[in-house]
Amino acid sequence: MAYYADISRYRPVKDWRLVKRNCPFLISKATEGTDYTDPTLDDFIRGCENNEIPYWLYAYLRNGNEPAQAAFLTEVCKARAGKYFVGYALDAEEGNAAADVKRAMDYLAGSGKKCMLYTGYADYSRYQEIIRSRPSGCAWWESRYGLNNGTYNSGYPCHSGVDLHQYTSIGHCPGITPQCDLNRLTGSRTEAWFCTGEQTAEDPDGTVLDHAGVFQERKDRKGEVSYQGHLRGIGWANWQCDGAMAGSTGQSRRVEALRISPVKHMDVTVHIRDIGDKLYKNITESTIIGTTGQEKRLEALKIESGDTVYLYRVHQKNLGWSRWCVNGQWAGEKGKSLQIEAVEIQVADIAYLAHVQGSGDTVWMADGMTAGTTGSALRLEALRIKSQHCGNIEAQAHIQDEGWIDYGTVNQNTLIGTAGEKKRLECLRLKGNFEWRAHIQGTGWTQWTRADGVSTLGTVGRSLRMEAVEMRKI
Repeated sequence: MAYYADISRYRPVKDWRLVKRNCPFLISKATEGTDYTDPTLDDFIRGCENNEIPYWLYAYLRNGNEPAQAAFLTEVCKARAGKYFVGYALDAEEGNAAADVKRAMDYLAGSGKKCMLYTGYADYSRYQEIIRSRPSGCAWWESRYGLNNGTYNSGYPCHSGVDLHQYTSIGHCPGITPQCDLNRLTGSRTEAWFCTGEQTAEDPDGTVLDHAGVFQERKDRKGEVSYQGHLRGIGWANWQCDGAMAGSTGQSRRVEALRISPVKHMDVTVHIRDIGDKLYKNITESTIIGTTGQEKRLEALKIESGDTVYLYRVHQKNLGWSRWCVNGQWAGEKGKSLQIEAVEIQVADIAYLAHVQGSGDTVWMADGMTAGTTGSALRLEALRIKSQHCGNIEAQAHIQDEGWIDYGTVNQNTLIGTAGEKKRLECLRLKGNFEWRAHIQGTGWTQWTRADGVSTLGTVGRSLRMEAVEMRKI
């Protein structure tokens, strides 16, 4: 049995021979504040070096000026530490301000050594963002004792994602008397990671938090549009479909590639780390969009199609979910070196395109998005509507100088209104399995109204322009 012990002057080593036999590494207090050095520090370091035991040194953070305390820790340790020194730790249990702890962690991250952040179980919400965004060479060390009877109690687990769990303050370890704090390995970092001070090439996207956050469904799901992600540390995950999440959130796990099974035609452009934009034309479900085996993250996604309007969004590290995007728009922010961690794609229920005074056709909008303009005093001159899940659509329009025109059943190619004639749409009557609203000159947005083929939105005989519309399935 291996013992992962942390000690201080109150719990010194009594028999280094037994400790070497039972402890793969040790942790000990080195400093507190900016003026206190543990009186047993030199003896502890000498014992570890003489017995070739890897060791960590930590600072107990007083409340206030935490970056200076981190600097004091490194100053004290640099003058004493030797070959078997692994890294630094910060003990934040005095209600320290999160922003100050982060600055202290950032200081240690620049030291070239590994580091750890120690927090209490009850302080998770206070330090949650620091923990999630901590440097890649930094482990998370958490205390939760539960019964605190010297053994680990499974009824009192640590938080998901913890690397080292301190589970008792009255443990027994051969060679250390009378008692000591004991820990257990709980995360993805191995015992070997805690035993070597060498900073191997860290992954540019940080450490994956395997047991944190939310992971996609672990079974294949196929539907109208299906997609799967090639995920860091996993490979190809299960297929997902129709708006379900592919990937993970809260695990810092990058999406490296995608496969998409489209309705018909689809072109996809992705922004790839170190490569930039790459276009994949007329994809099929076997097309690998991105890279595998190269540790390169996807950073942004754009979908284009001539026959189907799609909605899609991405979850990006540190930014969360993007807005829902429609054909031709970028989901995800380029230029920030932030990985895509999850993707959702679905076929829009209803799409619509506006022809606007002075600028012509907008891009397709869908499912509640705004087509047209508000606050610009620009007339809506025409619409096109594409039903994908809303059945047949019928349309009638009242057009400046022309009056009512019945277009009958319309499709995406039907121009409802005029183009190039500088005539405003004034009123619409629509029929289909959806509801809609319009932005009217002088009065703004109407109420959401069912497209029942009877109700009209707009005005007749008042020379007022329609300016924008929104539509969504009922």
